[in-house]
Amino acid sequence: MKNEKKLKANSQKPKTKKNKHMKSKINYFTVVFLAIITLSACTQEQSAQNVKNTSENIVFAVPFAPVSYPVFKMIESGIFDKTGKKPELIIWNNPDQLRALVAGKQVDVCAMPSNVGAMFYNKNIDIKLLNISIWRAIWLVSRSKDKKTLADFKGEEIAMPFKGDMPHLVFMNLARKQGLDPEKDFKIQYQSTPMDAAKKMIMRRVDNALLIDPAVSTVIVKSQSGLTSIIAPDIYRSVDIQNEWGRLYNTANEIPFAGMMAVGKILEDKKLLDYFVEEYKKATEWCMQNPEATAKMVVKYIPQLNEKGVSLAMKNVTLRADDAKTSKDRVNAFYKVLLESKPALVGGKLPDDGYYYQDIEKVEVQEETKSEQ
Repeated sequence: MKNEKKLKANSQKPKTKKNKHMKSKINYFTVVFLAIITLSACTQEQSAQNVKNTSENIVFAVPFAPVSYPVFKMIESGIFDKTGKKPELIIWNNPDQLRALVAGKQVDVCAMPSNVGAMFYNKNIDIKLLNISIWRAIWLVSRSKDKKTLADFKGEEIAMPFKGDMPHLVFMNLARKQGLDPEKDFKIQYQSTPMDAAKKMIMRRVDNALLIDPAVSTVIVKSQSGLTSIIAPDIYRSVDIQNEWGRLYNTANEIPFAGMMAVGKILEDKKLLDYFVEEYKKATEWCMQNPEATAKMVVKYIPQLNEKGVSLAMKNVTLRADDAKTSKDRVNAFYKVLLESKPALVGGKLPDDGYYYQDIEKVEVQEETKSEQ
């Protein structure tokens, strides 16, 4: 009997040691992951404080999302050398930081959600939409590969960034459109940023999240490698939000999520803006055609992302720079949905034609056509 007890005790010792070792690995990973997020936020905040808007530079404010990648490409290519302007870069973490930058007249060109631009314009901020460049970027991700519609998530927890902004407002409208109550039918855990929501998924604190690429791809890649594959295996792209939008609103499977906006004094420099619009369009095409090279470039500017995740994201997003006038009808249709849901989301009304930037060449062509008639 004593021998049996001794044998049983000895058989349990290696298992206990292994469990402790595994626990220490998981704790170590948690600390490292949190440190990366915190360090990134601090670095970005500090850089924003140090950048000054002058007549000698052009200041860009961009998020970690693919809408920013063409700006990185333009800076890498040195295209601003011809303008005599030094490019300065601020990477914003959340919509509140973005609003502060715009209100403080600290930036010239911003990448932002399309509705935020309309809000600024309707509050008499000197801003114009230059283009819409993000048309596909949001997915629901889940540990279950069987969930295909929003209704499949009824009663479940969902981590969601940017309460009251994209992508939360898109989710709310899609839920209501199919008879769901977004506040009652889902247990929403609001997060400050997409990376915070991604962290919840990776650490197994939630089984579902509404994410923006490259956070979507980063979570999937991390779940398949290293320690994370033990902590958070099997994460899937679930509901394609763009497809749901097209299905429910009987339109194309695209949403005018975000684009580039010009702010303040730079609006007086038409030639510089025309040059930016044209070069940005070329840069978006390069990014879409070269996902691996884009990934290598992006991690230089946003080191908390990884190359494989960014490369995968570029194969799933739709990054296409449609100029403001070309996008107007689709943007207004999107704004009308938001107006019906919550007027404040676009500043209480549809923006007038002055919101949509038009380059000099197109204006001149239209004036010539009118004079001929």
